[in-house]
Amino acid sequence: MSGMVEKRLNTLVKFVGLIFLVFGGILAALTATSAIAPQVSPVFYFIAIMMIVSGFVTLYAKLK
Repeated sequence: MSGMVEKRLNTLVKFVGLIFLVFGGILAALTATSAIAPQVSPVFYFIAIMMIVSGFVTLYAKLK
């Protein structure tokens, strides 16, 4: 039973990582194409980069 729970938890974590990766990419693309104040643009890029990096880390992580 523990093996099945581990497998489902790993799948859920990888799915959340994929969601973070996609949302980070969408946020970066929307920031690049929208007309927002130049002062806040780096903040949105930083948030997008952090989401993308955490998505990649989560996709490659393996829970034990």
